[in-house]
Amino acid sequence: MHISRKILIPSVLCILYSVLLTACRGDEVIYPTIGTHVTDDAQKGGLYILCEGNMGSNKARLDYMNLESGDYYSNWYGAQNPKQVKEMGDVGNDIQLYGGKLYAVINCSHKLEIMNRKAQHITHIDISNCRYLAFANGKAYVSAYVGSVADPDMLGSVYEVDTASLEITREVKVGHQPDELCVLNNRLYVVNSGGYLTDRYDSTVSVIDLKTFTEIRQIPVGLNPTRIRKDSHNRLWVCCQGNYKDVAPQVVVLQDESVVHRIDMPCANISIYDNTVGILDAENKELKTFSTTDFTPYTLHLTLSTYEHPYGLLLAENRMYVTDAKNYVSSGVLHCYSYINGLELWQAKTGDIPGHLCLVPGAYDLYPDTTKQDTPVVYSPYIKRVYEYLPGMGQFVNELPKYAEGDDAEAMCRKCEAAIANNAGKMISLGGWGGYVTFGFDHAVENKEGRDIQILGNAFYMSGSTEYGSSEPGIVLVSCDDNKNGLPDDTWYELKGCLYDDPQTNHLYQKTYTRAGDTLQNPFHKQPYYPQWIAADEYTLTGALLPPQSVTVSGQNVQRILDFGYVDNKPNTDLEGTSFDISWAVDADGQPVSLSTIDFVRVYNAVAEILETTGELSTEVAGAIDLHCNK
Repeated sequence: MHISRKILIPSVLCILYSVLLTACRGDEVIYPTIGTHVTDDAQKGGLYILCEGNMGSNKARLDYMNLESGDYYSNWYGAQNPKQVKEMGDVGNDIQLYGGKLYAVINCSHKLEIMNRKAQHITHIDISNCRYLAFANGKAYVSAYVGSVADPDMLGSVYEVDTASLEITREVKVGHQPDELCVLNNRLYVVNSGGYLTDRYDSTVSVIDLKTFTEIRQIPVGLNPTRIRKDSHNRLWVCCQGNYKDVAPQVVVLQDESVVHRIDMPCANISIYDNTVGILDAENKELKTFSTTDFTPYTLHLTLSTYEHPYGLLLAENRMYVTDAKNYVSSGVLHCYSYINGLELWQAKTGDIPGHLCLVPGAYDLYPDTTKQDTPVVYSPYIKRVYEYLPGMGQFVNELPKYAEGDDAEAMCRKCEAAIANNAGKMISLGGWGGYVTFGFDHAVENKEGRDIQILGNAFYMSGSTEYGSSEPGIVLVSCDDNKNGLPDDTWYELKGCLYDDPQTNHLYQKTYTRAGDTLQNPFHKQPYYPQWIAADEYTLTGALLPPQSVTVSGQNVQRILDFGYVDNKPNTDLEGTSFDISWAVDADGQPVSLSTIDFVRVYNAVAEILETTGELSTEVAGAIDLHCNK
């Protein structure tokens, strides 16, 4: 799928705050902070944007985007540090968060700037021609084009900085003009670009043993490597720029310190999130994404034809941030895209050459609203909203809840809410196999230690037994509001119950119900069993069909009680038996998925048994509880 840029928010509101910040700094003043306000609630915390500023102009600048309020603040560092002479300094080259502190490399000011999370100055460390950062085990590692002692071979250095004492503790020589670096398996990998040696670029990655802090080998990769990232498979992705003439650029993938894959394309920047790697091709003005698992290209492909100079890149949960450096001497632009479909959501004006992006947990406001009360938000642990209700044909359909002439699907959802939302204590029937209800809370449910949600039914045990009883098992699906439209139209994941891997479970079952086929009436329920609010004369449901569980015990027709993982299977008094763990989630191929939160829950009847005396087995839902709410 080739996706071109599209503005979802046609106009961006600009707010010029009335507060002009000035302070005694000789002849210098702090420039006013201008906020761009956007609408986007996809992420929490904030985003720092380190703008390099043109070399020699002393215009490195740190901006900040409050992702929760949607406010973008220019020159955040200057406003936070009015007494810092020359503010950030000359050429901001890297910024990262570690151990509650922000670290920024200011290249031509030859310093490592150290701040708290709000970007308030703590101290700085002098490091000549410093370039990039990496962290591990309480240490910061800083690459530098030159070392503490002049080297006739122009080899660069890597410095180790203790993040507690904020002092340089060790130094090691590496290759020519080292740039980015990262830590993997207690080794430090440093790309040696040879950036000053245009006639003989370097082409290696230095491997440093962190215990001895010595270079133990160099790995040949490709000409002029400048960037390096690690993925979740313990592979290293290296961007090699070539010589800008007859040696073409490429991305080289290392595993166990050997080259396992090459991608022939320019790579101005690279970012990895989850199992996706984004490669920014500034030459052809596009962003391509690849699988870190098997290196295959994804369909997500951003065309950046309106950019002057694509520059910075960060892939994050739900979002991709790309910067345009424009003409390198005036303000750039930060663009935000949906991670799901590649559509542009908003953009904001930045400082000169926005190159380096850093997410932080804190959502800070430069001008806090002092009228706000600092009171915690209290959520309800119970169902708030029913989004969908479509039962299979059954004896309680049109009764639980009660259908009235003229009711449509929306009206029936509201009747379901009256029965099962807000701890109402009533219940609804999902009818025959495949019938379902979709609901949500007034908040995202967090995936925490232990069970996360209890879903109530009306199951009971056979007298004197916990092995048999009235079990009408329903399968649970969960979904995240990835597209942030507040609707349950994203990918669904099944919470894996005890019969998921049973060879008799049919995961590709479907059933069509027809109005003309409404022949299931029994003497006790004579109303139509076909949902009367459905205009069509038939509808088809799909899902998994569990194997039959009905047996006769002591002359009674009962069902086996399943071990775990199904609604309306055990009595509501059994908390463990009626609760579910989001960590059980699997995708359509049965592979585990990691979900930090969920927004929607769907329960559907997973059995298709019709008993002679009691009619069809029909999952009932009587409510749901977020077990971690407000805890």
